[in-house]
Amino acid sequence: MADYLKYVGLLAALIIIQKTLIWLIAVTSYEITPDIVLIGVIFVSMRKGKIAGSVSGFAAGLIFDFLSFSFLGLMALSKTVAGFIGGIFDDENKLERYLSSYIFVLIVLFCSLINNVIYFMVYFQGTMLTTPDIMIRYVIPTSIYTAFVSIIAVVFNRKRLFAR
Repeated sequence: MADYLKYVGLLAALIIIQKTLIWLIAVTSYEITPDIVLIGVIFVSMRKGKIAGSVSGFAAGLIFDFLSFSFLGLMALSKTVAGFIGGIFDDENKLERYLSSYIFVLIVLFCSLINNVIYFMVYFQGTMLTTPDIMIRYVIPTSIYTAFVSIIAVVFNRKRLFAR
């Protein structure tokens, strides 16, 4: 139970940071920002499995939807799917190796691509943007930026492993 409360606290802190401070590191005129909440969801799903990843993705996405005052449930859907996909990599034998190496960055990139395709394709449906425009302007840059920021999690996890 204490583990789950720790993860709830982590996701709550990431949601607060995402909504209040992350705009400070936005790039391009399209306001591309990393999705640190998604990094947290993937971290939880790799530690606790598909179900915990899906539930944490849904909860974090729904809270984020309520705070954004936009398309209610869309972020919850995309983060639920990404959390489930991240849970596929839940392997106790390889978990610490994944989290302390750049394999975690590749997993974040893969899950972020899935998350962003679902989110942006639905969000921009009915607009004049074509699928290649959405992919080039939003999906790929946001996914790469999120993967790049996930390097911070790898560095912190390596420091924790070496401190033992």
